[in-house]
Amino acid sequence: MDDDFDSTLVEPLLQLAHADPEPRVSLAALEAATHLPLEQQHWHSIADSAWRVVFAEPAGSPARREALAFAARVPLRSLREHLRGMAKDDDEPDRDAIADALAAVADPSRIAPLVAGLASGHMENYRLLAAMPLEDRGVSATDLPAPGAQDGDDARFWRALCLARLDDFTELDSVFASDDTLPPLFWGDPWSAHAAIEAVRPVPDAMHDHLLAVLARLDADEAAGRIGGGAARALRLTAWAATGTADAEGGPIRPPHAPRPVVLFGELDPAATAAELAERQLQAAAPQFDDAQVGWMIARERVRDYIPALLAVDRPDLAPEARIRLMQLIGFAADAQTGRALSPYRGAGPSAGGGERPTLIDDAPHAAAAAPAAAGAAQDSDDFDVAECEADAGGAVLEDFALDDVDFADLDLDEAEPVSRGGRHLATGHVPSSMGTTQADDSDQQENRRVNALLLHDEHTHHYFVAGASNTVRCWIGLPQPGIPTANGKIQKVKIPPEGLKLVVELCWIGKRDGQPDRHGNGPAGGLHLPAKRTARSEDCDLSFDVPADIDRLEADIVFTFMGKVFEAVRVSAPVLPAGTADDGLAEPSIKVQFGQREVIHLQERTPVSATLTFGPGYMQMFDGSGGKIFDLGNTTPLTTFLNEQLFLKEASLVRRRSQQGVQEGEALLDVDDPDVIELFGNLARHGAALYQKLRGQGFSDPGDRIQLINKDESRYVPLEFVYDRGFPRKGARFCSGWHEALAGDGCRCPSCDAAGASPGGSWSETICPLGFWAIRKVIERFDSAHMQDLSLPAWRRRDLRPLDAALCASTDRVPEKERTDLRKALAESIAAPTIAADWDEWERALAAKSPPLLILLAHHDLDAGLDYLEIGDKALDEHRRWRYRPQLNEALINPAAIEPGPIVLLLGCMTATDVAETGYGSLASNFKDFHASLVLGTMAKVLGRHAGPLACELLAELAAVNTPDADFGSVLRRVRRRMLAHGFLMVLALVAMGDAEWHLPARHRSPAPTPP
Repeated sequence: MDDDFDSTLVEPLLQLAHADPEPRVSLAALEAATHLPLEQQHWHSIADSAWRVVFAEPAGSPARREALAFAARVPLRSLREHLRGMAKDDDEPDRDAIADALAAVADPSRIAPLVAGLASGHMENYRLLAAMPLEDRGVSATDLPAPGAQDGDDARFWRALCLARLDDFTELDSVFASDDTLPPLFWGDPWSAHAAIEAVRPVPDAMHDHLLAVLARLDADEAAGRIGGGAARALRLTAWAATGTADAEGGPIRPPHAPRPVVLFGELDPAATAAELAERQLQAAAPQFDDAQVGWMIARERVRDYIPALLAVDRPDLAPEARIRLMQLIGFAADAQTGRALSPYRGAGPSAGGGERPTLIDDAPHAAAAAPAAAGAAQDSDDFDVAECEADAGGAVLEDFALDDVDFADLDLDEAEPVSRGGRHLATGHVPSSMGTTQADDSDQQENRRVNALLLHDEHTHHYFVAGASNTVRCWIGLPQPGIPTANGKIQKVKIPPEGLKLVVELCWIGKRDGQPDRHGNGPAGGLHLPAKRTARSEDCDLSFDVPADIDRLEADIVFTFMGKVFEAVRVSAPVLPAGTADDGLAEPSIKVQFGQREVIHLQERTPVSATLTFGPGYMQMFDGSGGKIFDLGNTTPLTTFLNEQLFLKEASLVRRRSQQGVQEGEALLDVDDPDVIELFGNLARHGAALYQKLRGQGFSDPGDRIQLINKDESRYVPLEFVYDRGFPRKGARFCSGWHEALAGDGCRCPSCDAAGASPGGSWSETICPLGFWAIRKVIERFDSAHMQDLSLPAWRRRDLRPLDAALCASTDRVPEKERTDLRKALAESIAAPTIAADWDEWERALAAKSPPLLILLAHHDLDAGLDYLEIGDKALDEHRRWRYRPQLNEALINPAAIEPGPIVLLLGCMTATDVAETGYGSLASNFKDFHASLVLGTMAKVLGRHAGPLACELLAELAAVNTPDADFGSVLRRVRRRMLAHGFLMVLALVAMGDAEWHLPARHRSPAPTPP
């Protein structure tokens, strides 16, 4: 926590807002101030400054209307009542803006006008009315007409919530009667739906109890088939959000907290100061990060430091738009520090709960004491003064708005209604509710446990590692305890079986001298049992290792895994000091969460991972259950450079030769006697063997055939797929005799090489075995540590991808016509409703209309004026239809509705420029994964456009042939790699899959099984 925070730190913002001549900047500064905790006097100052804008700007101007809308969000009763009066004043030119703003904050004075609007067909009013206390204002069911078919199911849903406030639950129950009639609100991102519904809180007791009762029996109803899966999901979201008992994943709603600096990692933790970050962001034509992410980076500093630092960046020559963004950066930083912000790792999870609207501040007593002697003088509606209005408010309540055609009881406006709306959540996943009618604040429904650790030497605890001696890290998972070092984040909340989880715990370490890494070392493994009861502590796990004497700081990385997947990873950091050093004055050891596989899955269902490997910065770590190991990969650039240059050249040569021979692509088997093939695979195997021998010399051993690779350094690519472990091929080495049989099956053993007992040593080998390449033999699932909380990861009860009943495809005309025709034919044979987009405009329209589960992009990747872009469509089209630059790639091109699970994206094609600032589509695949895709298949080297179409056809054939309910994408991709390599498509060596390989593919029993190569 920022221990020295106090609300006076916002006063520089208020002073700027009071004095600045630009009204939009003044309002932006006021808005930024409201993102931090404020005292009543600061709200008074904010109200005064906002009213100066109202008074100074002409009627009907955007600035005046914006100021009035802002004023409606200020939680002062006196100001609220003044606005209510203005909204009823026929002479007020902006009364419509005031009325809309009051409705947006659920002010009860708008109930009567909104209900009156229903009779005129304004069914959109139901969403606003659902957040208002209809039950206390004399509204009856007869005042709420049913929407027509033209009004849509959303209007029907919001009306049902209005009726539920009046103790009429029939319509609400009928909304969830069928999956086929669910409102569009529930079609997309569940966090968006949750955020919209939670605005109705607080709800009447009867409605609250009814929803919890429905929730308590929902699992049984779903299991018995009395309610469909989609309707059950929507009903859970509604009950959780409207009662405030859980977030969109069924977890506890996290309230905002006092400001405290944040800790970030990787590229989100640059060395730049807050002022430097802001200056850079304002000047960048195409910034790497959005303003909210930069706000997170700024939030690493204290409030007392970053507010004056950013205000110092403000200067007269800045355009108003830039100055407004500067104020917004302050607001983003404040949200990050108070828990209101979305995660900086896009798609990583929710912000703090929006919760109920804060109570209006009853400022009448204070105002009455401060009112001037002439308080009774008449005043124009523009001459608002906080003190005078508060004094007037003490004597009378404003008249209610009357309706001729609605019979209402008098509206009592003298209430303390909450005013601000909750923030929007952008995350997904589903956790079933088992809480029944238990409130979310029940301690056993929350997950507050963290990793705790003590440093021991000779059974005595210290705040440091003892130099030149054996040290023990004693760690456990449990609730924080006074005086015990604890992690800066909670463990993830997952559905834990009654018997608990058995976690493997492993450690490796990095030693530093003068702040720089000096050496590293392996560590032991242990285990612990995590109880299902969320208040229960695990047993201790002791991890002992020797600490060198000549380092001054040690960072121990401790990873907790379940079935090989990372459950939690923390870094314990402390100085290294001589034995006998007193702890006085030393800070306790730092324990920081590094990353975790933050998907909420039914853990027991997944295929075990043989090992988890992490890379960066500088080192590769392996956790395989036998103890953490750390390795120096060395320089892998020669391998990736060779791959990027030679694979393309050799593939082009083979294509030309086959064309001269009259052989169609994919018709014949790989010509293993071709000199180009022998040369390419020989050189590639030698590069891969060199990498393997470098690791093996450091104690590396084969981690198994299913690997999770977590990249913590996005600036480097780890070519793990090209490790070759079948010896070092001599010049001219030929393919082994079992190569074809090995590629035809799904196994991991070559019938000739494994039978001969091929040695993985560094001696010369006479043959090249395709199964020696890890890309061909293993399933490798890749993640970036910044995206471990991605929206489109498998979740409990959501392990299957959507049925492949539709697809969207687009291609550059650089792919030959025959290959494009073959792909269209394959689509028509495999997919019920394929759509072909001619350009990016058609692509976006098709996505907005259908959101299909399979997207195929055969795009050309190139540079223009230093910016890379993707091209589809005919070269005769205008560039704005053919091209999309990297900064233009966003959710609209992949999953605009944030539907979960996200689509499979095949991002395939050619890259002809030699100076594109990356090898192939690797980082583009990662970008697309950010846009709510479940899986993205890209390439990490230049490939021929003519091979992209056949690869897509082969993938379609495999996907269409799935006939088992547990078929996973990792195994399918490995099969595709083998089949296509057997038929001479060298580009499969460059395929990179981003995402969880455990996604289950939907079975399609009507399709024939694929034929062997």
